[in-house]
Amino acid sequence: MNNADLNGRLILEARMIMGEAKRAFDGQAWNLVVRRSQEVVELSLKGLLKLMGVESPKIHDVGETFAKICKQKNIEIEGEKLSEMQHISQQLARDRAPAFYMEREYTREQAHQALGSAETVLAEAEAMTKRLMETA
Repeated sequence: MNNADLNGRLILEARMIMGEAKRAFDGQAWNLVVRRSQEVVELSLKGLLKLMGVESPKIHDVGETFAKICKQKNIEIEGEKLSEMQHISQQLARDRAPAFYMEREYTREQAHQALGSAETVLAEAEAMTKRLMETA
């Protein structure tokens, strides 16, 4: 399996987990929304790293690595999108464990924000995948 195949599988899985996050939101399972949103972001960024030929670290927050590689490879991302994606990855990775272990109760608003953040990263990952595949 090559890097493009791995990217496709990771992005597809992120898209499927996004569906789970939306169903969790509809079911008012706010902590689960936060957890699933974090997974969407992690898989999206790791898929892009694979496509760029980089083995991603085995950690949940790969935002810093992603930003560093984009800069090293001169991959341009519109406006403040790169720093936004990095911040989203960091924030959701930080919220992941407290959400998972019910150490913190998340609100509807926090779940809504997490879901929106995951949608932003996934949409950008899909757009970047298309751009990178066209230039390959």
